[in-house]
Amino acid sequence: MDIDLIQILKGYDSPDVDSQVRNLSKLYLKKYWLHIGEFNNYWLSIKNKVFNPDSKDLPELMFNKGFELIAQKAGILFSKEEYYALQKCMESAGDEYFVIIENKYARNATGDYPRLRFKFPVDITWKELNNDDENFSDISSYDLLLNPQKHFFVFGNSGKWGKYTANDYNDTPLDIIGFRQELAPIFQEHFKQPKEEEKEILEWLPQEYKKLIK
Repeated sequence: MDIDLIQILKGYDSPDVDSQVRNLSKLYLKKYWLHIGEFNNYWLSIKNKVFNPDSKDLPELMFNKGFELIAQKAGILFSKEEYYALQKCMESAGDEYFVIIENKYARNATGDYPRLRFKFPVDITWKELNNDDENFSDISSYDLLLNPQKHFFVFGNSGKWGKYTANDYNDTPLDIIGFRQELAPIFQEHFKQPKEEEKEILEWLPQEYKKLIK
C-alpha cells in the first residue's frame, strides 16, 4: 500500500476521532486515493503538459504557454455549482478521470504530513465527491474540499485544461483555470463572471497574470 496513504489512515486511528467519521474517511481514502506509482507513471507527464514544472506557487506563472486563462476567487476547492460547471467542461474535453493533487510547496503547516492525491471518475456526483456527506463531517472530504490552507492542482487525463487553486495566497485567494483554445467557448460560458467581480479579481492578480488575463 502507498506509504502516504498508510500514514494518513493511521492519523484517523486517534481515539479523539468519532468512529463513524473514521470509517467514512477511511472508505473514501481507499476508494479514491491516487497511489504514487500511478501518479508517477501516468499522471505526472500530463501534469507537466499543463502546468509549468519549474513553477512552485503563485505569484509565478503556473501554466505552460498555450493555455488561455480565467481567474476567479478561491477560498475553497469547489462549490457545488463550480463543480458541476467544471464537470460539463471535462465532458467536452473528453476526460474519463480527473485528479486533485495538493501542492507540496504551498502548505503553511509544519511537519511532513502527506500531501493529498485523489483520482475521480468524471461522472462522479457532488454527493459522491463529498462521500455522501454534504455537511462535511467526514474529515477526508472536508480536508479536500474546504480546507482554506491548501493549494491544489486539478486536471483531467485529456491534458487540455487545468485548475490551480491557491486558497491561502496572501489575503486574496485565487483560482486560475487554464484551457486550450478549442475549449475556450465552453469554459468561458460556464465560468462567466459579473463585471464588478472581474474588476476586483484583476486587482488581486499577480503582475504576470495581469498581462494574460484581460
